[in-house]
Amino acid sequence: MRLRATLRLTAGIAVSLGCLYFATRGTDWARVGAILLSARPLWVAAVMLASLVAVYVRAQRWRVLLRPLGDVPLFPALSATAIGFGASAVLPFRIGELVRPALLGRQVGVGMSAALSSVVLERLFDMLLVVACFVVVALVYPLPAALRDSAIVLAVLAVLGFVVLHAMQRRRTATETFVGGLLARLPSSLAARIRPLVGSFLGGLGGLADRSTVALVLAYSAYLWVLIQLTFLFSFLALDMRVPLVAASLATVVIVAAFVFLPQAPGFIGTWQAGCVVALGLFGVPRDEALGYSLLTWIISMVMNIGAAGVFLAWEDLSPGQLLRLRAREAPPAGAEG
Repeated sequence: MRLRATLRLTAGIAVSLGCLYFATRGTDWARVGAILLSARPLWVAAVMLASLVAVYVRAQRWRVLLRPLGDVPLFPALSATAIGFGASAVLPFRIGELVRPALLGRQVGVGMSAALSSVVLERLFDMLLVVACFVVVALVYPLPAALRDSAIVLAVLAVLGFVVLHAMQRRRTATETFVGGLLARLPSSLAARIRPLVGSFLGGLGGLADRSTVALVLAYSAYLWVLIQLTFLFSFLALDMRVPLVAASLATVVIVAAFVFLPQAPGFIGTWQAGCVVALGLFGVPRDEALGYSLLTWIISMVMNIGAAGVFLAWEDLSPGQLLRLRAREAPPAGAEG
C-alpha cells in the first residue's frame, strides 16, 4: 500500500513538473511580475468575494445531498467544506475529500461512508456542469477536436456514474446481496469491517430517489459554477485583458478543470498554470500574459482555500495533525455504522 501511494505521488509530481515546464518555458519573468503587479485591487477583491460565496454554496449543496441522513446544520457543513477544500489544496491524493465527511461525522454524527457517498454525488454533478460549460463554449467559439473528445468522455463517465449509483439506490437489496457475495471471498474480519460501510454508503445515495432534491442540487451546482466562472472573469478584468469575457472565462473553467483532474502534486501546481495557458492560447493571449493570469488566479484560489480552512480550524480548535488523525479514526470498525 505504501509503495502504491509512493508511485501515485511520484506520478503526480512528474505530471505537475511536466505541466509547469510547458506553462513556463521561455517565460519573461519580469513581464509576468509586471502583469501581476498591475492587478486592480477592486477586481481582486471581487474574485476573493466570489470564492468565499462559492464555499458557502458548496456547503448548502452538500446539506441538500445529506438530507436522507438527517438535517445537517449549516455551520458544521460550512466548516467541514472549508477545511476539506483547504486540505485538498495542500495535501496529496485529494485527502480533503475524506477529511470533509470525517469532520462532519465528528461534529454531527453522520457516518463516514454515508457522507462519502454524497461527496461522490457532488463530483458527478460537478462533471455534468463542467460538460455543460463546455457545450456553451463550443456553441460560441470553435475549439480543438481533442477538447471536444475529452468533454464527450467526461459526459459519458458522468452519465454512467449516475446510472450506476441510481441503480444501486433503487435496488439496494440486490446490491447488498451482490456485494455480500464479493465480501464472502475476503477474510471474515475484513468482510465484517466493510459490510456495514456498504449499507451506510447506499443510505447516503437516498437523495437520488427524490426529484426535488436532484433539481435543487442541480440548481446549486449551476450557481456554484457560475461563481467559479466569475472568479476567472473578474480576474480578466483585474488584469485588463482584452478577451471575450464570457467565452474566455467559460473556456478557462473547462480546461483548468480538465487539467486539475489529472494526477498531480499537491496544490494544483503546474496543472492549473498549464490549463490557463492552453485556454488563453485559444484566444490569442501571449504566453507571458496567460502565465501571469494563471498565477493570479492560482494565488487567490490557494490563499482563499487555505485561509478559510485556517479560520475554521482555529474555530474548531483543531490542528492539522489532529485533522489527519481524525480522518484515520473515522474509518469505522465493524458494526459501527448501520
